[in-house]
Amino acid sequence: MAAEGRYKIVDESGNLMIPPSLLYTLLKHGAKLEGPYILVKVIPQSISEVPTVKFCPSGEVQPLEVDDPVLLGVCYELYRYFEDRCAACAIKVYSVLGQTWLYPEDIVVKLLEVAKKYNLPIEWSRGNIVFTTCPEDYTQAREMLNPGDYVKGLELLRKACMEIGRIIEE
Repeated sequence: MAAEGRYKIVDESGNLMIPPSLLYTLLKHGAKLEGPYILVKVIPQSISEVPTVKFCPSGEVQPLEVDDPVLLGVCYELYRYFEDRCAACAIKVYSVLGQTWLYPEDIVVKLLEVAKKYNLPIEWSRGNIVFTTCPEDYTQAREMLNPGDYVKGLELLRKACMEIGRIIEE
C-alpha cells in the first residue's frame, strides 16, 4: 500500500488480503474498517511487527473439545495441531456472510496487541483472528515440541483469553 485511499482487504471468502501485521499497523495509525475495506488516511513510517505464521494445512487441523469456560467464552473454535503438539484459538471478528466487522477497529487492535504481548503467532482465517502456540516455522513444531505440549499451549491461550474477555466486555 503506497498511497492513502480505500482498499479492499477481505475477499469474497472472508480471507484477509494483507498480512495481519499490516492490518495492525494501519489500524494503530488511524485507519478505519468499513465492511471488507480499510480507509487509510496516514501512511505509517514503519511497520511494527506482530507475530505471524502460515495457518496450518487444513488436513492437519483438529478441533478440540474443552470444558474451560474462559476458552469457550472467547474462542469461536479451538484447534489442536501436529499430533498434540500445538494449540490455537480462533476469535470471530468479521462476518463473511454480512461482510461486517463484529468488533470496532479499536477492539481489533487490542486483540492484536494481546497476541503481541503473549508472543502468540497469529493468522487470519475466514473472518477469524487465529492465535496459535505453534512456532512460526512448522518444521520447528515437529522437531522442538513434545507430544502433549498443546496442553501447555492451552494454558497460555487461557491467560490470553482472560485478557481478551475483559477487552471484549469493555
